[in-house]
Amino acid sequence: MTDRESFGSVSLVRQGEHRFYSFTMPSDVLAETCFVVNRDENLIEGFQRELDKKRASEIASYIDSGLGTIPSSIVLSAQEDSGFIYDSKKKSVSFDKISKAFLIIDGQHRVYGFKLAKTALRIPVVVYENLSKRDESRLFIDINSKQKGVPTELLLDIKKMAEYESDTEQYLRELFDIFLNENDSALYNRLSASKRVKGKITRSVFNTAVKPLAKVFGNKSPDEIYEIFNSYLVAFNEGVLVPHHLEEQAFNTTVFKAISGFFPIITARVKDRFGAIYSVDNYYEFTQITGQRIKPAKIENPTNAYKPIVDHLEESLKQEFTL
Repeated sequence: MTDRESFGSVSLVRQGEHRFYSFTMPSDVLAETCFVVNRDENLIEGFQRELDKKRASEIASYIDSGLGTIPSSIVLSAQEDSGFIYDSKKKSVSFDKISKAFLIIDGQHRVYGFKLAKTALRIPVVVYENLSKRDESRLFIDINSKQKGVPTELLLDIKKMAEYESDTEQYLRELFDIFLNENDSALYNRLSASKRVKGKITRSVFNTAVKPLAKVFGNKSPDEIYEIFNSYLVAFNEGVLVPHHLEEQAFNTTVFKAISGFFPIITARVKDRFGAIYSVDNYYEFTQITGQRIKPAKIENPTNAYKPIVDHLEESLKQEFTL
């Protein structure tokens, strides 16, 4: 005989032509009774994306850390075989405890994370009943198209407040903030800390472009790196971009990543010739030559790949060498 589960304190909610039930369910029961059908498994009826096991493992670790809280509801569709029943007098629901009692409409990674976690929690759920396959797929589309994720730029901007920053993220935040606020910054008034703005470099783009340079920076403070990197950016603008009237391209995402990627290459030349004196003039010695030899179209019409631009800049710089 099939076991049945029953839960009370259930709220019946009506929205448009649908109704659903809101209550909490133990995470182990949720994990045992839910399933997904993704496109790889069933091209006709599947609509869920492929499971990202790494993401689910991160959720499990977050829960087991003792600090984890995930208050958003898992959205489910009760299947016909579940025997799902709502008792209006008792404000309760009951269903057969079978492996495919509920199809997950939204929250598959959270459910799998709950299954991997050692810690048991009570999880908010929303359960629809009597949905057709068409209704289930439409509900999936509505949930995933109407919800708007929090921009990466905003998450990065508030990580300090949440005390979630890694050492590298803290370093990059401090460096970004110096470039944001200093009047002599090559990026002054061209940075956006918490949202995407056309013609400006976001904190997310800045971090992606500059993070690979962390090893080059060594133990220097953000203030010291600002002086060096800013000198380079000023010299790059004057030596490479201005002669070709491409100043605005410095704030194109791909080009900015390429400019950052070229920094270690040209800085090695500066150090070799001038020692550790990273002035605008010393960088200009090399950016001027690079600017004379580049093909402007590489920067004027960039693709989404920045490394080919770095390679072109490096090749242009190599042509400068003579005995």
